[in-house]
Amino acid sequence: MNLRLAFMEQMFDSDRDAVPGDSIVRGMRNLVTIHLAAGHLIRFWQPDLAFWESQRWRAIAMCAACLMCIVLRNTKWQRWTLAVALPIQLIQVYGVFPMVANHLWIETLLLVVLLMLGESEEENVLFRQFACGLAFVVFFYSGLQKLWYGTYFDGQYMATKIALVDHYYDFFAIFIPVDKLDALKSHVPIQAGSGPFRIDSFVFIVFVNLVWITEIAAGVLLFFRRTRLIGLFFGLLVMFGIELVAREVFFGILFVSMMMAFVRFNVLRWLTPVLACMYAFLVCVHFRVPGFPEFVFYP
Repeated sequence: MNLRLAFMEQMFDSDRDAVPGDSIVRGMRNLVTIHLAAGHLIRFWQPDLAFWESQRWRAIAMCAACLMCIVLRNTKWQRWTLAVALPIQLIQVYGVFPMVANHLWIETLLLVVLLMLGESEEENVLFRQFACGLAFVVFFYSGLQKLWYGTYFDGQYMATKIALVDHYYDFFAIFIPVDKLDALKSHVPIQAGSGPFRIDSFVFIVFVNLVWITEIAAGVLLFFRRTRLIGLFFGLLVMFGIELVAREVFFGILFVSMMMAFVRFNVLRWLTPVLACMYAFLVCVHFRVPGFPEFVFYP
């Protein structure tokens, strides 16, 4: 019983988690719908295909939900704009089920929770507690999942990514001899018996194993209230490192925004416009708008 109370005190304490004049629920509704609208534009807006064949209607509907959410951001109706976005999101989940990426589950879960909660002080506190708990689970489980895979210990998983994905190759070429990386690419296309996907480099092995170690460490630091400030900075550094290699930029933006629940003031009031510009920039990059740079990222 004492252990249970200790756990509850670490994760849920309304008095310590309350922020005067908090509006994190409204802010996250805006940010999540912007995130989903930009993602749907990139995934489903394909001008070279017929309207229904390209699923462009899904992008239009999600953008409409996003626009309504922003316009109604200071009214009681904002909450119900998510009822428009949720079915569109569930269609996407259904389309890839059961191979649903963790990122897609997190988007959907945030959408459901933000639809269920109102805007009262108690509900803003409840969302902060939910977001903090989810950040802990994501970090800790992601690291544990990599540990269970067993392919990080000798670098096989990352070596395979280097062989298949150019931007992984480019990143590791900074500190791994190119001839070792080229040896990995010689095994492509991958089939039964291909390999071995290994790199004889102490630095590489250390780097790869630091991925799951730092994720678990970030989760543990975020769990305990006394170490949360350290955990927040450490977690942000871990996310920056992951995004530098994996370039899952959309998830990175959303997850960092969710981590702002650990900060005891309304960060999203000024952060949302900045992140909205980042999403717009990424959409322009994807559609190769003249004047924008070209680089690979994943929505």
